[in-house]
Amino acid sequence: MSLIMNRLISSGFTVALSLLVVACSSPHTLDVRVHKDNYKEVVVEEAISVKEPLRMWASENPDFLYSPTDQTTPISVSGEQLNILALSGGGANGAFGAGILIGLEESGQLKDYSIVTGISAGALMAPFVFIGGDAFPKMKEVMLNINDKSVLGKKNFLNTVFKDAFTDGKNLNQFIAQAFPEPMIEQIAARHRSGKRLFIGSTHFDSGELVIWNVGAIANSDMPDKSELIYKVLAASASIPGVFPPQFINVEYEGKSYEELHVDGGLAAQVFFNPSNFDYQQISDALGLEKPPQLDVIRNGALKAPYHSLRDKGLDLVAKSVSSLTLAQTRGDLYRMKYISEINNIDMQFTYIEHDFGYAKRTKDMFDEHYLLTIYEYGYHKATQGKPWVTELP
Repeated sequence: MSLIMNRLISSGFTVALSLLVVACSSPHTLDVRVHKDNYKEVVVEEAISVKEPLRMWASENPDFLYSPTDQTTPISVSGEQLNILALSGGGANGAFGAGILIGLEESGQLKDYSIVTGISAGALMAPFVFIGGDAFPKMKEVMLNINDKSVLGKKNFLNTVFKDAFTDGKNLNQFIAQAFPEPMIEQIAARHRSGKRLFIGSTHFDSGELVIWNVGAIANSDMPDKSELIYKVLAASASIPGVFPPQFINVEYEGKSYEELHVDGGLAAQVFFNPSNFDYQQISDALGLEKPPQLDVIRNGALKAPYHSLRDKGLDLVAKSVSSLTLAQTRGDLYRMKYISEINNIDMQFTYIEHDFGYAKRTKDMFDEHYLLTIYEYGYHKATQGKPWVTELP
């Protein structure tokens, strides 16, 4: 009798586990995913004819920014200099960048940026800076009110085994839709028409390559679902794999529909400013500007890790390893940008969290409320009462 009961229990467990796997399996199957032979050839689904590409690979030359034939550019500049702003990733440290930007704006130091780029946390700030003016108070509200409940929602660690992340992503998607309502999409479009450009980076997960989205062109297009696409781009750029599910974006190739998998732009680059090493000096020359272009970089994080003794525990060691890799990647990105800036006659300056900031989180939350406020105030004070910009890497 006990043998029969054991078999029934075992069978019941197997059935239950099978049902769990089926219930948790993804509807996004590999047979509809772009593959290595066509992933560079697909186009965004339902894209209406526009003057500029809605996106590009980071290795592609953005020839729509400058025409060597007639030496013209669609970019407009207010003043005597082309200003470019690059916003890095950084998770909760994005509150530092918000403090810097609002401090610069309130003290009258903020430039009128013709080009704004963003990745991950920087992607969430970039649209506000791009619009400017009344959008800054909203940026502060968004960046300081992020909390684990609002973006993570219900967590289930089993999902990391049977699905794509331990959150379902619904809260993050709702958070982004509320942060960037339809009127903001129209403001982005209007800013695009005035000659400014907003570029957001996400990682094409299967290839590991950086995709740069021309968000202003998307907002200015006739796509019926342009807002949804912009939300997916912003969510993808900020979606840490394993924590948030990837974003699936519909594309077409030779009349067939496919899906792309996009995740955190920080996997490919922590910060960027010029696709395919594009020379922005060409734009300055086309506009007759005598001053060289100015590149401002906000690094939402430190550039040197503090000494910290670790417990010999798996998760602690993994977390430190990821942090060290991200830091090394950031420094590499900045050195590359500095080198390109020097050979292309671009003035580059940047700001970051220095060693004088020693405040730690009070909780284990990813977005600790007190930490967000403290690092925001640190950035704000740095912008209004200190010297926020430096030109040499530590």
